[in-house]
Amino acid sequence: MNDSTTTPVLFQLHGRIGRVRYLAYSFAFGMLVLLATLLLAGLAGDTVATWLSVGASAAIGIVVGGRRLHDLGRSRWIALGLLVPVVNLIIGLWLLFAPGSPAENRFGPAPGPNTRGVIALAWAVPVVFLAGVLAAFALAPHKSTTQRAHDEMEQGI
Repeated sequence: MNDSTTTPVLFQLHGRIGRVRYLAYSFAFGMLVLLATLLLAGLAGDTVATWLSVGASAAIGIVVGGRRLHDLGRSRWIALGLLVPVVNLIIGLWLLFAPGSPAENRFGPAPGPNTRGVIALAWAVPVVFLAGVLAAFALAPHKSTTQRAHDEMEQGI
């Protein structure tokens, strides 16, 4: 690592992160929020857990998205667009695919190279997504078979 880069830290509010770290950090925080939501649902009820998870997800999205926007040389305020339906899709794709500034900008030095852990965490995103899609397709026939059996039992067939 040379003097013009810095190694980003996961729980930092300021600084810059590149595309891979953005994906990895978003996934890591998403999993933490999911775990906290599941724990809170058992302790405080579904409604409380839902509102807390929505608030935590919004705050995390703005912080992580803001750090990515800083890498693009843009203001963190644009991250508020992540709270707006449809706009969030456009901004999210921009954050994922736009290359950051290779040199130092007004928000600090360029992020350093990604670690193996960050790369592995970023690769977990498509793996988990594909696993979810495959599970949905695998369970869909089972659900209809189970529903049909339930309906037949109710009808006395």
